[in-house]
Amino acid sequence: MIEQVAPVFIFVALGYLFKKIKHDISEALTEFVIYFSLPALALSKIRHMTFSHEVFLIIVIAYITMALSLVLGYFAGRYLKLDKQNLVTVMVIVGFGNTGFVGFSYIESFYSLHAVSYALVYDQIGTFIALMTFGVALIAWGGGREQRVRDVAKQMVFSPPLLAIIVAVYFQGTEFPPLIETILDKFQATLIPLVTGIVGMKLEFRTLSLYFKENMVALSLKMVIAPLLMLVGLYFFADLKAEWVRVTFLETAMPPMTMAVVFGIRGGLNRELLINALALGILFSFVSIGLWNFVISQVI
Repeated sequence: MIEQVAPVFIFVALGYLFKKIKHDISEALTEFVIYFSLPALALSKIRHMTFSHEVFLIIVIAYITMALSLVLGYFAGRYLKLDKQNLVTVMVIVGFGNTGFVGFSYIESFYSLHAVSYALVYDQIGTFIALMTFGVALIAWGGGREQRVRDVAKQMVFSPPLLAIIVAVYFQGTEFPPLIETILDKFQATLIPLVTGIVGMKLEFRTLSLYFKENMVALSLKMVIAPLLMLVGLYFFADLKAEWVRVTFLETAMPPMTMAVVFGIRGGLNRELLINALALGILFSFVSIGLWNFVISQVI
């Protein structure tokens, strides 16, 4: 387990150290990943994926997990007697997981780059669309700011990874010329080092003591309780020997979503609570994701 988690930890640490020693270039790297690395992965892997009921179930599980997590976050916020802003902040932390950058890193480390294609479906058709629709509306309500529907729709429809998924489905089973295949392979090979380094650059530890109780409650729900409930359901209704099931389950246990944190800050939610959740969640994931992977390897 240590050998599998260690590469993720090292790349995250390198990203953080680079930010401290040089400067934060995560925004530029994120643009590269969104416009090149992720579309290349989609065009390369999803084009050869068999679209059976499994892909449909990945999407269904993603939305069930998010709905369950949002409900848990709501009741936790009510129990903590939080005001509207902090209540929605907790819901965003619990509801939307880092199924992209962090998720891809762990899935590739535990399984393979091919298995990341399942995570890509979960992330883009599940987490991303949910965030850009219901999530943005929720953030706008909690932060007291309006978000134009047309702007949100434009961001969602013209997302390069989502467009690449659509193109990959259209060309399903098609063999591209060798030169194109080689270029796609080179671009997708950049995905894991870049996204893991980006996560490291997003970390901030200076104010971790602020809202510590709220974060512990939120992260426990996000990374322990919700995945446990989903594991019980998957144990009875799915084959945990199947790689797609294992990948999907690990996606349900990922720490809070970086993009949700960014949107939450821009939307007027509690900045310190969000940033601390991001940092603590990633740190906690070095232990929790490895343990969850060990658990599902033992229950078959």
